[in-house]
Amino acid sequence: MIVSIHQPNLFPWLGYFDKMAKSDTFIFLDNVQFTKGGFQNRVKVKCPNGPQWLTVPVKTKGRAFQLTNDVEMNHQTDWKKKHLSTIESLYSGAINFDSLFNRIKELYKLENTLLVDFTTKGIQLIQRMLEIKSATFKASLLNKEGNSSRLLVNLVKEVGGTVYLSGPSGKKYLDENIFKAENIKIEYHEFQEVIYPQKYNDFMPGLTSLDYLFNRLC
Repeated sequence: MIVSIHQPNLFPWLGYFDKMAKSDTFIFLDNVQFTKGGFQNRVKVKCPNGPQWLTVPVKTKGRAFQLTNDVEMNHQTDWKKKHLSTIESLYSGAINFDSLFNRIKELYKLENTLLVDFTTKGIQLIQRMLEIKSATFKASLLNKEGNSSRLLVNLVKEVGGTVYLSGPSGKKYLDENIFKAENIKIEYHEFQEVIYPQKYNDFMPGLTSLDYLFNRLC
């Protein structure tokens, strides 16, 4: 059984979902330190003049070492209204705008405090739209300890995995001996960029998967 593990990012790019689709089980790595300035609370959308960040504001003051599953969204500004306005202005007129935008609006109506609750629901929405059948779990609910490779091995074993599907950067930091000792095979994910029609000039890679869903031909 193939298992992949990744932080629960905000509306991730297509490579994230390609790895999920190639796995029997996908684990949201929410029990590790939150990375400020990463992709857990922001993602790129395409604008007429280039890429722009869509960002969920979070509370970080005095919380430098907080875990991902402890990160609270900051509702001092009406960022949800701003997000929906941005998405509507950028994708209005796209081939799948009406059906997808209505589903996104329902997501933004949910009353969430924790970032991970919002991001995982967003990922699962896209997962359903892409018809990916992989089972998903939050690492924090699997109650496994360890650091780096040991934590990953413990999580893979907990869900009955025999193969760990890593991102290509894993070649730089994984301790393969720990996996070998537990009879877990490591495979490295490779993603071939999907080229599809986009608004606003030439194709731009690495955007949120929402861009693909809005613009793809059914």
